[in-house]
This record gives sequence, C-alpha cells and structure tokens, in this order.
Amino acid sequence: MKLFNMQLDRKQYHKVAVVLAAALILASFFGYNTYTEKKQYQTFLQNSYQRSFRELVTNVENIKLLLEKAEVSASPQQSSALMSQTWMQSYSAAENLGQLPITHVSLSKTEKYLNQVGDYSYSLSRNGARNKNMTEKDMDQISKLRAYAGELLGELHKMEEDVARGEIRFGEIRKKGRLALRRASKDAVEVSFGNIEDKFSEYPSLIYDGPFSDNVIEGKPKGLDGEDVSLEKAKEKAKKFVGEDKAGRIIETSSGKGKIHTYDLEVSPKDKEKGNPINIDITKKGGYVLWMLNPRDIPEKKLTDQQASDKAKKFLKEQGFGDLTETYFLKNDNTTTITFIGVTKDGVLIYPDLLKVKVALDNGEIVGFDAYQYLMSHRKRDIPKPKLTEEEARKKVSPRIKVERVKLAIIPMPGNKEQLCYEFKGKYNNFDYFVYINAEDGSEENILRIIKDENGTLTQ
Repeated sequence: MKLFNMQLDRKQYHKVAVVLAAALILASFFGYNTYTEKKQYQTFLQNSYQRSFRELVTNVENIKLLLEKAEVSASPQQSSALMSQTWMQSYSAAENLGQLPITHVSLSKTEKYLNQVGDYSYSLSRNGARNKNMTEKDMDQISKLRAYAGELLGELHKMEEDVARGEIRFGEIRKKGRLALRRASKDAVEVSFGNIEDKFSEYPSLIYDGPFSDNVIEGKPKGLDGEDVSLEKAKEKAKKFVGEDKAGRIIETSSGKGKIHTYDLEVSPKDKEKGNPINIDITKKGGYVLWMLNPRDIPEKKLTDQQASDKAKKFLKEQGFGDLTETYFLKNDNTTTITFIGVTKDGVLIYPDLLKVKVALDNGEIVGFDAYQYLMSHRKRDIPKPKLTEEEARKKVSPRIKVERVKLAIIPMPGNKEQLCYEFKGKYNNFDYFVYINAEDGSEENILRIIKDENGTLTQ
C-alpha cells in the first residue's frame, strides 16, 4: 500500500511538473512574441524614417538639377515646365522632411526654404505659361536658390554617410524627442541638423504667386507587326536568340499582359552546372524579343570598352536590326550596358527608337537585352525638312552655353508625339549639356545635362 502511494505521488509530481513546464513555455512564447512584435515595429519605424530621408535627398538633388537647367533655358515654355517640376519636387521634399522625427522649430528655416522654392517656382511657371520670359532679376534669384539647394544637398549627403555608418538612427531620435537636439554633446544628429539650419541663417524672403501643371498621355506600341505567334514558335525564337548550343529545356513561367503582350519564358542551360536559367520575353504579336536577362556570374573583366561596343554592334546586326548608333553606357559588376538609338541614312538621330544591350566583360557574351522602348516607338517615318536653318536655331540657344556640335534629331514629346529638333551640344559651368531647339518654330523643347565618370555616361 505504501509503495502504491509513493507511485501515485510520483505521478502527481510528474503532472505538476508538466503543467509548470507548459506554463513556462507558454509565458516564454508570449514574451518572445511581444518582444518580436516590438522589434518588428521598431524596424518598421526605422525603415519608414530612412525611406523619407532618402526621398528627401532625391527631392533636393532634383531641385538643384532643375534650377541648373532653368539657368540655361531660353524659352518661356521650357522654363515653365522646369519650374512646374521644381514646385512638385519642393512640395514632396517638404512632405518628406515633415515625416522625420525632428521638431518643426528645429528645422524652421529649412522648411521655409523648401516652401518658398515651391511657391516661387509656381509663380515663374505661370509667367512662362503666359509666354513671359524670365527677367534678369528672376535669373539671379534662381541662381541664389540653386546655390542654397547645393548647400542643403551637401549637408544631407554628409548625413547619408552618418546614417550608413549607424551614427544616426531616426528611431532613437524619436524616443528622445526634442532633447535630442538640445544636448550639449556634439553628436551626429545635433551637428548635422544644426549645420543645415546654419546654411539658411541669411536666407531671404521671396515674393511669389501662381500654379501650373501638365499631363502625360500613355502611348501604344508602334513597332510590332506580323501575325500572332504560338507558344512553340516563341520557344523557337528564344532558343535561337540565346543560342541553340546553349539552350536546354524551355518553359513558360507566365503570360505578360502589359502594353506589349508576351510569352514569359525560362531557358535552362544544356549543361545545368554552367549557369542559371535565362529569362526571356517574346512578344505574342510578331514574335519579337522584348527583353532578356542571363544572371550568370561574371568573375573578371578582360574586355575594353571598345571591345564591348564591338560585341554589342555585331550582336544587333546578327539579330537583324537596322541602322543604330550608340549613345550612352554604364559599367557595373563586370558588365557594360550600352544604349543604342536609331539613325537615318542622312544622320538624323531617332531617340525614341532606343534599345539596350548588356555585355559580359569576361568573354563578350550578351547577358542582357531590352527592346521595350524600341518596339513601342519604331516605325517608318517621313521626316520633314527643317523650317529653321542651323544658324537661326543657334540664336535660340542660351548665350551661356558654348556650343560644340550640332545635329538634327527626332525626340519624344508629351502626348505620345515626336518633334524634329536641332541638337546643340555645349558646355556651361564645366558641365556638358544637350539643348533641343524645335526645327519648325524655334521653341526650346528640352535640356539634358550629361554626367560622365569612370563607370559610364548618363543624362539628367
């Protein structure tokens, strides 16, 4: 009997132990779950603040660029468009600044600058819409605004570096509130925001009025012709494009239904050990290659820029493309992406007919291809003779720009339209610019700034 009771006691003890262990596990689970949710929320806040900050930096970069373009604009219409864009960027910048966990009092001068840039841009855009040219006073004011934008951008870039190093965490600033900016210690946050405010200590008031806006109309593809092709025909096209000696199994991953309907295909290499599947989109109408990407590793660079260009040109010729000329390029991860545009026998540049070829710099293999814009725009064109002579068009270019070269060019316009222009390449303040003057009426249609470095040539 005693032995029976001892066994019973052991059983009861075991049950109690199990219950206590379960309770401990449950408590630990809820505790960990609460901790995890808290960490996730903190991470969410931090990411939200960092996103607002990154967008603020981009906004200010765009403000500076647009004001630089306005300095070399010579037509009311173009100036109006530039000022309208400046207002939108200023408004967005003020919104993103307001999302940061910093008191408005602490950044009142910076907010004032952004708001007044926007409002002043409003005023100038309305004047441009009324065909009023900017006065010298306006141009002087724009130059001052651009200089302040440069100062602000410089400080924001410094803050970017501090954020990247983890010296600034906006989530921590939120916890500490206003005191974060009142501490005597010279921490990164206090110094950075203090420097920004100091830049605007002498910032003047402006007089302004008026709004302006524009609309963009979406287009439809013009470069597609021929009958619809079957899935099997699309697979054959993909195999030929990639290389029959390289292509193995081909499957359809999805069916694209954007502006250009496509078969979205995945091409496995014959030797699965030699690479990842290649993704390629074939248009349902006509069976054209819209896009291709080969995500293989490219361990080293052996080819020069010229050799990469020659590989790309040879590839396009083999694929049956007509007259094209290269414009810009970008180097990244041992590849070079080269942008080509159309060109007529008479040398007129056709910017809407644009495509990109990505070349691997280890062996010259084509590892990327994008013909979306080409297929959206390409067609047979009747190009009119310009009504203005080159000399007449040159007079429409700002005297601030030192012109180095002139060509005729077709450029895309809002509303899915195109315009024949004189393309003037020149310099101002050590930057290269392209200025496009309407060959029919002399309007200044667009301004591009050229950015060159060791990694390529791009436009802004």
